[in-house]
Amino acid sequence: MLRHVRAPDGVALACEVAGDGPPLVMVHGAGSARWSFDLVRPHLEPHFTVWAPDRRGRGDSEDGQSYSIEQEFEDVAAVVRAAGSDDTTLFGHSYGGLMCAGAAIRLDRLRRLVLYEPPMGGVLADEAWIQRFEDRIAGRERAAGVREFLHDIGGYTHEEIDAMEGTPAWEARLEAAPTVPRELRSEQGLSLDTLGLRSLGALPCVLLVGSESPDWARRSTEAFAAAMRGAEVRTLRGHGHGAAVSGPELLAMELERLLPHVIESRRDGDAPA
Repeated sequence: MLRHVRAPDGVALACEVAGDGPPLVMVHGAGSARWSFDLVRPHLEPHFTVWAPDRRGRGDSEDGQSYSIEQEFEDVAAVVRAAGSDDTTLFGHSYGGLMCAGAAIRLDRLRRLVLYEPPMGGVLADEAWIQRFEDRIAGRERAAGVREFLHDIGGYTHEEIDAMEGTPAWEARLEAAPTVPRELRSEQGLSLDTLGLRSLGALPCVLLVGSESPDWARRSTEAFAAAMRGAEVRTLRGHGHGAAVSGPELLAMELERLLPHVIESRRDGDAPA
């Protein structure tokens, strides 16, 4: 079911809502939209009511006249409130993880926070890279720019990117490409200190990192862990930045383990390798 949540500045945010159980809000990263969780959501919907929003400026969501990272923090907070923040697990992948951290600070209540390789402080790209990307998408090289984005920042192999080309998700990535530069520049100007993670106090938090992920992802996850009191770090063995595609069952299991009754019901050997 597609629902719309109104952001504080009036932007309508489209959310795909399905499943049964406590709310799980899943926030996608840069250069994608809610479809980035299409493979993992079927594993989660028997246990959670999954809310998968399109962040502003892509998919079925509207965009504002201007952009700021603070607006996106408020967007995610608005979706969590609509889902029912008292019992909500908030999950964010990559840039979406940064959005979730900023939203959590703005929420009075939240069940738990799960961040999968959130970036911070210019770890993703420098200005020269961003300018080159902008030049590509402004010309006739959008596909080449998206390939560079997925390889240089996402850590995907050329073979993995080749497999994406020609799929509906590839066309959607091309469509979302113009939103990438504003997000990369916003990430450059934000530090862990200015974000204020310590104000989260004892909020339960899990940080996920792939054993095969890019160096920036490991460094940034370690920095988040150091700044968040009591955060648990878990490694997705054999996977990188894109486990929602390469290991959807494993990623789902990491989220399901937050529900004790699900873990207790698993038989030996049920967990994916």
